[in-house]
Amino acid sequence: MRRRIGVAGPTTSEDIWILASSVCFTFTVTIGTFPAITADTRSTLAEGGTWERYFVPVSCFLLFNLSDWTGRSLTAVCMWPGKDSPVLPAAILARVVFVPLFMLCNVQPRLHLPVFFHHDGFFIAFMILFAFSNGYLASLCMCYGPKNVLPHEAETAGAIMAFFLALGLAAGAAVSFLFRALV
Repeated sequence: MRRRIGVAGPTTSEDIWILASSVCFTFTVTIGTFPAITADTRSTLAEGGTWERYFVPVSCFLLFNLSDWTGRSLTAVCMWPGKDSPVLPAAILARVVFVPLFMLCNVQPRLHLPVFFHHDGFFIAFMILFAFSNGYLASLCMCYGPKNVLPHEAETAGAIMAFFLALGLAAGAAVSFLFRALV
């Protein structure tokens, strides 16, 4: 569809491809890493104590959900970067750094990579940043998608964004096997 002369702003659903690709990539990285790699991380401090039993439920699942929820909730009060900013896709692409960071934590069993981040604090810090960035950046993409088209195309844009979110979940599930095999 061509842009009409004299009309400002985007006019087609094709104008949301960067946001749709961004939400897809966000969930590919998240599901590829969490829980396939993160749930197999073991505490290096527990030494058979209570923390060993609760390490994964607390530092992996509880922290992920609280941090993800905090990131999603923050978009209600702060929506930076803007919908056309190159910072948003750059921040989403930068999240790929979490894949090797988690792989280098104390994931057990391991076949190929050494443990570089021995202390539980590294894993916990990575998890908070990983989950918060997932919630915040995914919510920004999902909010901006329908806003980046004409009002009568917002419903279609929302459906496209939901499709790419689901595509990211499926792609993340597929690559999670590869990521886990590399550890």
